[in-house]
Amino acid sequence: MFILLRHLIFNRENLLPVPVPDFTKRLCCGWATLLVLLFCPASSGYAEPSVDVQKLSVAIVQSEEGGSYAEFSDALRKTLGDRVLTHVEIDLDKPIPNAGLVVAVGMKAATTVAASNAPAVLNVLIPKAGYEKLLRDFPRRASSHTFGAIFLDQPVHRQVLLITSILPDKKNVGLLYSSPPKELPQFRKELLEHGLSLHVQAVNPGLPLSESLQELLHSSEVMLAQPDAAVYNSSTIRNILLATYRSSVPLIGYSSGYVKAGALCAVFSSPVQIATQTAALIRQFGDLHVLPVAQYPQEFEVLVNEQVARSLGLQIKSAAKLHDEISAENGGEP
Repeated sequence: MFILLRHLIFNRENLLPVPVPDFTKRLCCGWATLLVLLFCPASSGYAEPSVDVQKLSVAIVQSEEGGSYAEFSDALRKTLGDRVLTHVEIDLDKPIPNAGLVVAVGMKAATTVAASNAPAVLNVLIPKAGYEKLLRDFPRRASSHTFGAIFLDQPVHRQVLLITSILPDKKNVGLLYSSPPKELPQFRKELLEHGLSLHVQAVNPGLPLSESLQELLHSSEVMLAQPDAAVYNSSTIRNILLATYRSSVPLIGYSSGYVKAGALCAVFSSPVQIATQTAALIRQFGDLHVLPVAQYPQEFEVLVNEQVARSLGLQIKSAAKLHDEISAENGGEP
């Protein structure tokens, strides 16, 4: 385990969808056509609507070069290889182009683009809490039908199903946070429905991380990490992994990087999967000029650290088996 921790890298790659289907094409109204033919003179100049698809310019704004951001952008281009859309990729040091739709990749890019005059913005690879902060910081975006997101987080039920599938004998789940997540009541409810109890602990100036973690470990059999940057970041994760390992409390991560670093497992969506979902939303926007409500990733992966499982004396299922069980319980819905 210490070898694993020594090689810990806070990996933003592989952070994170069945593609969202295209909306039904416009229906031709036979009665309307008949009325036009009957009541409009031949000289009225009536013409059939054009069937040409107007190209939509899409700008991709990345928080950083390389890593999961570049993987997402590359996959998005490949997915939209039909050339219906054109692509302009810029960095944060350049002005936001006058594009029909801006895809902001990562929280830094999302904040910059939200403050700009970009008329339509789709944010990806950002946590739900980060998106909610954007709506608070930029109120005009909150009421817009052209400001959306695909979250980095996984839906609550998917996380709960991972815990119950990989650790069926564990009944006490610990959740550490800097501020209570809005999903906390849902976590309690869904865990209770599976016979599990949720134990929470806040990290604050009066009770720093090390003390908060130790307090929570006393009542927890498994820890569930969340994308809370004030708690889980490159400066804290090594100590968190050490503390949970010494207490024989497995940590459930939220990215492949956490599993490679020493977490037992994680359910997450890859940049490629997010790109597939993004492409579908872009096509929808091209037809309707409206973005759907912010949503969770649809496709997902499961990764397991078998060496950590052996070190903790756990007999666990394979990642493929876990994925199949979660998908079956999930009923195919996000």
